[in-house]
Amino acid sequence: MLENGNNFTTYNNYDGIDEIPYAIIEWLLRNKSDVAENFWKCLYYPTDDALDQPNLTTEQKRSIINVNEPLTNNFKVFFAPLISDNMITANDMIQMRLFRYSIVPQDTYHALLLFEFDLYTNDKSSNIIRHGIHGDFPAERTDYMETCLLNLLNGRDCGFGYGNFQFNRELSTYSKSIVSINNSKAFWGRSFMLGLRYTKTDGGDCLAKEG
Repeated sequence: MLENGNNFTTYNNYDGIDEIPYAIIEWLLRNKSDVAENFWKCLYYPTDDALDQPNLTTEQKRSIINVNEPLTNNFKVFFAPLISDNMITANDMIQMRLFRYSIVPQDTYHALLLFEFDLYTNDKSSNIIRHGIHGDFPAERTDYMETCLLNLLNGRDCGFGYGNFQFNRELSTYSKSIVSINNSKAFWGRSFMLGLRYTKTDGGDCLAKEG
């Protein structure tokens, strides 16, 4: 018998969607491209020369991911929208929060999942130095971090659902980037949404596999 007690009709069972935010981070950990390494450096190093610092080791990356620790200081990656006690120092305020924002069922078999990425920075550490074709220039830290994530994930099939992650307003009107996070004093940040078409039934596994 299926988990829903229905032996005659197959439905989207939504199994495993709670794993996707963590799986995204695991994918970013394994990605060794310059774009991915620069994203981690912007999270880890609070200085404006973050991009000139050494690439992080896998252990260093894992050390800033909060998985189940009750104390949240010294972590930079969280899987919840609200963290109560980790905005103390300027370094603490550089962080990312990643979580599932919504499920929009489309029919019996298909749904649209939206994942929110929140990027934070302190005002004193908000700029990094970028090296462009016309020389060095200051870039806002969360702006560059967001650019890295969109570069890496928009159109990417990570094997979680039916198709690719999309930053696409035709897929969802919530698919946009806005500067919407601040406490009016010390930190601010930006949010964006990535959409994923998802189907998983008791008759099989996810239709898209990691490649």
